[in-house]
Parts: sequence; C-alpha cells; structure tokens
Amino acid sequence: MLRRRSLRPSGTTPGAVTYALAGLALLGVAYSVREILSPFVVVAAVLYLLYPLRSHEFVRRAMVAIVLLFLVWGFNAVSALLVPFAIAYVLAYLFDPLVARLYQLRIPRWGGSLLVVLSFVGALVGMTLFVAPAIAGQMDGILAGLQWLVQNTKVWLASDEPARALAQLGIPVEKARGLLTTELVPRLEGIVSSLVTGVFGVVTGISSVAVQIVNIVIIPFLMFFLLKDFPVIGQKFVSFFPVHRQYTVRATLAAVDELMGRYVRGSVIVALIQGTIAALVLWIAGVSSPLVLGIMTALLDFIPYVGLAISMVVATLVAMFSGEPVTTKVVVVVILYLSQKLLEATVLAPKIVGSQVGLHPVVLILSLLVFGYFLGFVGLLIAVPVTALLLVALERREAGKAA
Repeated sequence: MLRRRSLRPSGTTPGAVTYALAGLALLGVAYSVREILSPFVVVAAVLYLLYPLRSHEFVRRAMVAIVLLFLVWGFNAVSALLVPFAIAYVLAYLFDPLVARLYQLRIPRWGGSLLVVLSFVGALVGMTLFVAPAIAGQMDGILAGLQWLVQNTKVWLASDEPARALAQLGIPVEKARGLLTTELVPRLEGIVSSLVTGVFGVVTGISSVAVQIVNIVIIPFLMFFLLKDFPVIGQKFVSFFPVHRQYTVRATLAAVDELMGRYVRGSVIVALIQGTIAALVLWIAGVSSPLVLGIMTALLDFIPYVGLAISMVVATLVAMFSGEPVTTKVVVVVILYLSQKLLEATVLAPKIVGSQVGLHPVVLILSLLVFGYFLGFVGLLIAVPVTALLLVALERREAGKAA
C-alpha cells in the first residue's frame, strides 16, 4: 500500500524567523496607519496574535500585563467622567449609617435616602448663597493683609537695622544688605505666595466643587440610588467571586469597612468640631477672617502634624495684621492651635475615631512624605487611611500564612 504523500513542504513549521517576519510586517502596517490607531485596536491585535501561544507561561503573563496596562489607560482616559460617580459613592458611603438608622425607625430606605439627599443639597445651596460670599470677602482681606505684611517686611529688611545686626556677627554691612535684599526678600515672597496659593487655593477649590455639585444634577440622583441600594451593591459585588472565595471576600470587606468607615466618618466629625472651635475663638479674639481660617483648620485637620503647623502659621500671619493688640492675638492663636491638638489627641480622636488606625509616628510621617510627593494635597489626605489598609492587608496575609 502506497503511503500518502503530504502536500505540505518540509521546513514550513512556524519558527522564530516566521514570528519575527510576521511581527515586522505588523509593525510596518501599524506605523503606516499610526494616525488612526487607538489603544483598543492595538491591544486587540496584540491579544489576537498572542492567543494561540497562551499555553506558554511568559505569553500568559504578557497578556495579563497588557490587559492591566490597557485598563489603567482606560481609567485615566475616562477619569473626568467618573468624578461624579466617585463623589456620589463617597457621599453615599458617609451617609449610609444615617439611612440605616432611619430604616431601623421604620422609614424605608428610599424614604431615608431621599430625606438625606434633600437635606444635603439644601445645605449646599444655603452655603453657596450665604456663606460663599462671606468666604470670598474674607479671603480677599487675607490676601491684602499678607501683601501688606510682605511689603512692610521688605521695607524693614531694606533698612540699616537688620544689616547692622548682622554686622555685629562679623558680616560686612554691604554684604549683609545685599544678602537680605537679593536672597531673603525673594525667598520670603516665594514662601508666602506658595502658602497662600496652597492653602487658600484648596479652600477655593472646595467651594467651587460645592457649586458644581449643586449645579450638576446627576450627583444627587446618583447619591440617592446608591444610598437606596447600598447593601444590595455590596452583595452583588461579592457574588462576582467564586463561591469558595465569597466568605473571605465578605470578611475582608467587613474589616475594610470597619477601618475606613470609622476613620473617615470620625475624621470628618473631628474636623468639623476643630474648625468650629477655631472659627469661634478667632472671632472672639478679634482675628480677621475667622470663617476662612476655621474652614482651613477643618480641611487641614485631616493631615496629621503638618495640618496643625500650616494652620497655626497662617492664622499667626493673619493675626499680625488684624489690629491691636497684635501680641495678644498672636498668643491667642498659638495657644488655640496647641490646645486643639491636645484636645484632639486626648479626647476627640480616641472617642470618635478610635484606635483602629493607630500608626507608628515614623510610618505616619513616611507615608505623608511619600503620598504628598507623588499626589500632592490629595496624597496628604489619603496617606493615613491607605497606609492603614495596606498594613491590614499585610497582617491578614501573614495571619493566613501562619494558619
């Protein structure tokens, strides 16, 4: 019996040369149509080519890495569109315990959610109509006062008095005067400008966000539906995991919720208390712009150590041009912020926030520096909870290994 001869020529099995030629051809075509390509097309083409080779470990890892990078790109591309959803979810997370409490009082979740959303929108509208103009006026006064302070400091530094003081230390008068006018004055202006831009820019940004929340109708609607179905959303999320993993996922989410919920909600309450105390005491002491300084204190209270220092420095500068008696007002400001820090450390934080997020000071300062360097002011705000979550994840992993 004759053996059937294969029609496929010998030596045609795909090898490295074939793959290289096909890759070069793909790159050539991609380069020629690069102006109309999008990451969707590129990722789809690469995955299509790699799919037959998915049995290889390296290829599988490359495909996973490509998909992850594509998801990161997609998230960055639509991040602006996701802002209302993120704001609505954070607000729903903050107010969910209140809706749950109303549900225990026999108010259905849709009714409690509607009541909370209407109250929140009403408070924002009231702040926009009545508080925002006062904030804008006080901020203008602070900026004018800081400019006056800088100008007077420049005049004093340009006089002979500081030069003579430096001359007593062995520095020649002319060299001392040149050092003060060419080095110290520009640095002083830069520091004050950065301080004003950073701190009061945050206040302005928060107020503009509040106005946008009022104007954009979608956020209250999203907040209402998220609040109404908040428990269902958690159950749906857990159901996406395999059955044998759902218990672990549910326990992890409960631990994260216990940590984040108590920290975030507690920190908001503590910040509101600290801001209110600061505004009232500064108003009684006769310091200018107490409302703006109180808001600034509340915002910066989320940043351990750094927030206190910045708030005290800015309030001290404002007290210096708030009229006589200047010394008394400055002393009141220093005592106020040191007392607030003591009050928060001994009473407010232990009673309201709790000790679940207790981080070692070295770890806390390191996290503030790292997150602040990469993410700016937002990084300073999220440094503590994110670091605490990472440490909890590591602890659970070690506990799992030990078990």
